[in-house]
Amino acid sequence: MREYQTEYGVFTVPDFPKIKTKKGEVTLPVMCPMLVPKELVVANNYNPNHVPDNNMKLLETSILRNGFCYAVVTAWDEDTGKFVVEDGFHRDTILNMWLDAEYIPIIVQDHTPQQRMEATVQFNRARGVHQVELMGDLVQALINQGASDEEISKHLGMEMEEVYRLKQITGIAELFKNQIYSKSWIMQEVEENA
Repeated sequence: MREYQTEYGVFTVPDFPKIKTKKGEVTLPVMCPMLVPKELVVANNYNPNHVPDNNMKLLETSILRNGFCYAVVTAWDEDTGKFVVEDGFHRDTILNMWLDAEYIPIIVQDHTPQQRMEATVQFNRARGVHQVELMGDLVQALINQGASDEEISKHLGMEMEEVYRLKQITGIAELFKNQIYSKSWIMQEVEENA
């Protein structure tokens, strides 16, 4: 069980139930949603996806007609005393800004800042949305937090080549400074008419 002290009181998150699968146990955060005042839920600053206005309107229509079926996935940020959105930014925007709801249904993951970023990408890439420049910024942020290329590749579901391409977008020298020397980087003279 986890407890979070906020300006609105203490919020308690029970231990997530688990189910067994052929690949091991899977936690079920979906079974532990809670309602919190909208002021306690904040967007992350690294969400690399965008939803066009017409799709936002469709999302609003869906929420009004079908209800709010998917809680916003968050993680507690001790520094701000807020729940930071990992998945569900656009659902939160509709409920909070467009519909001016007082409370937001959330699920609270127990994640570090690096795990929050990884989770955001995992949720969004599974749906096939992400903007390249913003993904490059996210890769750079993970590297700045100490993540290796291999960790980024594994946790974000990328091939190593994609990690390298995204690093190039955001500034090649800075992002490659701690890499192991590669023979492919050797420069050699080439005769012009050879």
